Amino acid sequence: MAKISAVEAVKIQARAVIPITKKLEQAIGIEAAHQLVGDAIADSWADYMAIRQPADSHPSTAGSVAFPVKDIVIKNIDDEYAVNMVQCDFAEYFHSIGETKIGALMTCGVDFAVESRLRPDWDFSRSQTLMQGAEYCDFCWKRKQA
Repeated sequence: MAKISAVEAVKIQARAVIPITKKLEQAIGIEAAHQLVGDAIADSWADYMAIRQPADSHPSTAGSVAFPVKDIVIKNIDDEYAVNMVQCDFAEYFHSIGETKIGALMTCGVDFAVESRLRPDWDFSRSQTLMQGAEYCDFCWKRKQA
């Protein structure tokens, strides 16, 4: 079987996740639906990444999955790492179909769950995303002080 890219996999998943999320929005409300779907996807992705990524590794070594992004490293030292993602095929796709809120649940929304699981000794922050319409996503990690 031929391998598909991460963005193609997300496009296939979106064909199911978007209509399911929209039905849930009607049944239980937008906020509750997004919380439920977002948590399920984040937990699943965190499980997936936990077996593919060494625990508590420096964020610069996170290369087990090829993401369709272009980024610029802002800082790369032992206890701090920062990167600005300036292009993201996931964001471009969800913008093109007008589904950035559900797109964020499927992609951006997993970051905090994965980072807390993979790097418990690091603080992770991100204040903006391309998916939300920002010029770049600002990923920052700082090792927690003992």
